Amino acid sequence: MANCTIFLSCLLILTNFVAGYLSRHDVDNCPELRCKEDGPLVRFPFYIKGRHDESCGFPLQGFQLSCSNTNDTILELPVSVTLHVSNISYISQTLDVYDPTGCFLKQFQFLNLSTSPFFYSMDTITDVSVFNCSKYDNSLPWVHQWGDCLVDSSHPFVTVVFSMEDMRDLLPCNKMFNISLVPDTRNGFITLEWSKPECRRCEAKHKLCRLNTNSSKSQTHCLNKFPGNISSSRSDLQI
Repeated sequence: MANCTIFLSCLLILTNFVAGYLSRHDVDNCPELRCKEDGPLVRFPFYIKGRHDESCGFPLQGFQLSCSNTNDTILELPVSVTLHVSNISYISQTLDVYDPTGCFLKQFQFLNLSTSPFFYSMDTITDVSVFNCSKYDNSLPWVHQWGDCLVDSSHPFVTVVFSMEDMRDLLPCNKMFNISLVPDTRNGFITLEWSKPECRRCEAKHKLCRLNTNSSKSQTHCLNKFPGNISSSRSDLQI
């Protein structure tokens, strides 16, 4: 009986050692990285193309990020929409993105989030109408700055309205297009959310979230962090 107890104790110690080694090995191969020193920290479910192995991220289109030539963090969305990421909150599962050209309205014409893992925060959703007011000059109070990025030689004065009330004086203008159910972009960025994979429980425990390949019950599982390893791995590839 004593020998059996010793054997079971040794087996438990060995099992914990192997589990710890595998966790540390996983962390070493999937370190938290940034494209630049003040950029957002990138970890699962995201990964940085060319710096992380694809297995470090969640296997769904949209979680692949990249670093630009100026070391900005880039998110590509369907169809052919490229945005810069300024912040990622893993505890709330949100990310703040902005258009470096300052023209979300052009991007929204082509953006289709239905084929991505992201969705807009509903408290910021609105309908947008874009009018061509080229018959008039920009001294009129309702021809305002939100349409500046849509201006070209054929549409020198463009105005954008975010509510029906704003449209009351626009009858002389020609409507160019509508965009339904998009976020208000007047603060310069928009917030996207994701619901899957669910990693908030790991974040709340200050643990790492990883893909669970051994069970059909949950998409993810939690791993203990190894601060020393993560810090050293991260600093090796910071720019």
